[in-house]
Amino acid sequence: MTDLSVRKKLATYKPTQKVRIVTAASLFDGHDASINIMRRILQSMGAEVIHLGHNRSVEEIVTAALHEDAQGIAISSYQGGHVEFFKYMMDLLRQRGGEGIKVFGGGG
Repeated sequence: MTDLSVRKKLATYKPTQKVRIVTAASLFDGHDASINIMRRILQSMGAEVIHLGHNRSVEEIVTAALHEDAQGIAISSYQGGHVEFFKYMMDLLRQRGGEGIKVFGGGG
């Protein structure tokens, strides 16, 4: 498959079931340009996005994901401490019965 054919398929893709994703930038992080781009891409593909904005704690993100019955969480983290932040998020999801929620992250 060529790169162009992949792009064409993605451009016309629409999910067959409702997809809900919580997006946010991590605590102490005001850099939200990348997560805003990801949010727009997800929305253009048909996902319902619950965007929490920047400077969000693990507690806020996990609570929102569980409350909104989200299938996924997408986080941008440019503040350092990524390993600890994501480990705590996974632990908290497990503790609260959200182990089926997929977590996606990026940053530097």
